[in-house]
Amino acid sequence: MALQPETYAIAQALTGYEKFSEEEYLEQWEATVTYDRAKPCNKPPLNGSISKDKEGKLWCYWIPVHDNKELQGWYEIPCKEDIEDYVLGSIAFTPGDQEVEPDHPDSWLNLLCLI
Repeated sequence: MALQPETYAIAQALTGYEKFSEEEYLEQWEATVTYDRAKPCNKPPLNGSISKDKEGKLWCYWIPVHDNKELQGWYEIPCKEDIEDYVLGSIAFTPGDQEVEPDHPDSWLNLLCLI
Protein backbone atom coordinates (compact mmCIF):
# COMPACT_ATOMS: atom_id res chain seq x y z
CA MET A 1 0.00 0.00 0.00
CA ALA A 2 1.60 3.27 -1.08
CA LEU A 3 0.87 6.25 1.12
CA GLN A 4 0.36 9.74 -0.24
CA PRO A 5 3.26 12.21 0.19
CA GLU A 6 0.91 14.41 2.24
CA THR A 7 0.65 11.67 4.85
CA TYR A 8 4.40 11.81 5.48
CA ALA A 9 4.35 15.61 5.52
CA ILE A 10 1.63 15.63 8.17
CA ALA A 11 3.44 13.02 10.27
CA GLN A 12 6.65 15.03 10.06
CA ALA A 13 4.93 18.31 10.96
CA LEU A 14 3.07 16.84 13.94
CA THR A 15 5.67 14.48 15.38
CA GLY A 16 9.00 15.18 13.69
CA TYR A 17 8.78 11.78 11.97
CA GLU A 18 11.65 10.89 9.64
CA LYS A 19 11.10 8.37 6.86
CA PHE A 20 13.21 5.23 6.74
CA SER A 21 15.94 4.96 4.12
CA GLU A 22 15.35 2.62 1.17
CA GLU A 23 17.59 -0.01 2.81
CA GLU A 24 15.81 0.32 6.15
CA TYR A 25 12.40 -0.18 4.54
CA LEU A 26 13.34 -3.74 3.62
CA GLU A 27 14.60 -4.65 7.11
CA GLN A 28 12.41 -6.58 9.46
CA TRP A 29 10.71 -4.56 12.19
CA GLU A 30 12.78 -4.74 15.37
CA ALA A 31 11.03 -6.23 18.39
CA THR A 32 12.20 -7.39 21.80
CA VAL A 33 12.51 -11.18 22.11
CA THR A 34 10.21 -12.42 24.86
CA TYR A 35 10.16 -16.18 24.21
CA ASP A 36 12.92 -18.74 23.57
CA ARG A 37 11.63 -21.61 21.44
CA ALA A 38 14.96 -23.44 21.83
CA LYS A 39 14.34 -24.21 25.51
CA PRO A 40 12.15 -27.31 25.83
CA CYS A 41 11.05 -26.42 29.37
CA ASN A 42 9.38 -23.19 28.24
CA LYS A 43 5.72 -22.55 28.96
CA PRO A 44 3.47 -22.28 25.90
CA PRO A 45 3.82 -18.93 24.11
CA LEU A 46 1.34 -16.15 24.78
CA ASN A 47 -0.35 -14.04 22.13
CA GLY A 48 2.28 -11.56 20.93
CA SER A 49 5.30 -13.55 22.18
CA ILE A 50 8.41 -12.73 20.11
CA SER A 51 11.06 -15.32 19.22
CA LYS A 52 14.23 -15.23 17.11
CA ASP A 53 15.29 -18.16 14.92
CA LYS A 54 18.84 -19.35 14.18
CA GLU A 55 19.05 -17.06 11.13
CA GLY A 56 18.12 -14.02 13.23
CA LYS A 57 14.57 -13.59 11.90
CA LEU A 58 11.94 -12.48 14.38
CA TRP A 59 8.67 -14.35 14.74
CA CYS A 60 5.48 -13.44 16.61
CA TYR A 61 3.03 -15.94 18.09
CA TRP A 62 -0.54 -15.15 17.16
CA ILE A 63 -3.71 -16.45 18.78
CA PRO A 64 -6.55 -14.95 16.69
CA VAL A 65 -9.20 -13.16 18.70
CA HIS A 66 -11.93 -13.13 16.07
CA ASP A 67 -10.57 -15.38 13.31
CA ASN A 68 -10.30 -19.09 12.83
CA LYS A 69 -8.26 -20.53 15.71
CA GLU A 70 -6.58 -22.88 13.20
CA LEU A 71 -4.48 -19.87 12.17
CA GLN A 72 -2.80 -19.84 15.59
CA GLY A 73 0.97 -20.12 15.37
CA TRP A 74 4.28 -18.38 14.62
CA TYR A 75 4.39 -15.69 11.93
CA GLU A 76 7.38 -13.79 10.58
CA ILE A 77 7.32 -10.15 11.70
CA PRO A 78 6.79 -7.77 8.77
CA CYS A 79 9.32 -5.32 7.34
CA LYS A 80 9.58 -1.68 8.44
CA GLU A 81 7.83 -0.47 5.29
CA ASP A 82 4.71 -2.52 6.09
CA ILE A 83 4.64 -1.37 9.72
CA GLU A 84 5.03 2.27 8.62
CA ASP A 85 2.09 1.86 6.24
CA TYR A 86 -0.07 0.42 9.03
CA VAL A 87 0.86 3.23 11.44
CA LEU A 88 0.32 6.08 8.98
CA GLY A 89 -2.51 4.53 6.99
CA SER A 90 -6.11 3.70 7.74
CA ILE A 91 -5.79 -0.09 7.48
CA ALA A 92 -3.52 -2.76 8.92
CA PHE A 93 -3.24 -6.50 8.54
CA THR A 94 -3.30 -9.52 10.80
CA PRO A 95 -0.59 -12.20 10.59
CA GLY A 96 -3.14 -14.16 8.54
CA ASP A 97 -3.27 -11.27 6.01
CA GLN A 98 -6.79 -10.16 6.93
CA GLU A 99 -7.38 -6.42 6.45
CA VAL A 100 -8.40 -4.78 9.74
CA GLU A 101 -8.46 -1.40 11.46
CA PRO A 102 -5.04 -0.47 12.88
CA ASP A 103 -6.33 -0.75 16.47
CA HIS A 104 -7.96 -4.17 15.95
CA PRO A 105 -6.80 -6.70 18.58
CA ASP A 106 -5.41 -8.98 15.86
CA SER A 107 -3.51 -6.27 13.92
CA TRP A 108 0.26 -6.37 13.74
CA LEU A 109 0.31 -2.99 15.49
CA ASN A 110 -1.41 -4.47 18.55
CA LEU A 111 0.60 -7.68 18.55
CA LEU A 112 3.85 -5.70 18.48
CA CYS A 113 2.55 -3.29 21.17
CA LEU A 114 2.88 -0.28 18.87
CA ILE A 115 -0.57 1.05 19.79
